Amino acid sequence: MAKILKEQWQNITDYDVLAQLAAQAALSSNWQEATRINEKILKANKDNVEALNRLARAMVCMGELPKAQKLYKKVLEIDPYNIIARKNFDKISMSGPTSLKTNGQKTPVHTVNVSNLFLSEPGKTKVINLLNLAAPSALAILNFGEQVSIKPKNHSVVITTTEGVYLGALPDDLAHKLIAFIAGGNEYEAYIKAVTSKSLTIFIREVLRSSRFTNQPSFQASQISYFDSEK
Repeated sequence: MAKILKEQWQNITDYDVLAQLAAQAALSSNWQEATRINEKILKANKDNVEALNRLARAMVCMGELPKAQKLYKKVLEIDPYNIIARKNFDKISMSGPTSLKTNGQKTPVHTVNVSNLFLSEPGKTKVINLLNLAAPSALAILNFGEQVSIKPKNHSVVITTTEGVYLGALPDDLAHKLIAFIAGGNEYEAYIKAVTSKSLTIFIREVLRSSRFTNQPSFQASQISYFDSEK
């Protein structure tokens, strides 16, 4: 992904657009640019928990754990039930904010390069918009690239956070296929690809194919695209 230039966002006042640009910067692991964009959002609204969470994640990825811890703590002061902030604050607290310093130098934390999460593989990956979404307050705590859980039910498949918080459901046609595949031994993982207060797009990847389905792809090749616009 091309580098996001400052000229592209410095005069933007639409904070939804800025949030999208911050997500793009994170996608390309451009944490310095993500930091600057989120800081601009926070200048206008210092209590924007989504921007605070994004900024804290950037700090973690640059090895600035004390700063990240402070940011997550601020989120929890604003919203004590913010799952993302609580999970990451506890993780940093357990590891210790100074544990990643060597000879006085900060060492960036090893994190998954989210740009690699969304690589399309014919028959194995799918981008999908969820239906029957959770309330905007539940969607607001999600982070781009965050892993989510796939939960098959009797006649549906729901998507939750890793803590079990309901987020949305797969369309029936896809759900019915995955229920059969999962029951037969296939395994899948899913990640947040895009999120707003009114929409949630996830990326699903087949990670294990059962011998029962050796020659049967999970998804039709024509349906798979990194830039898939779900209908």
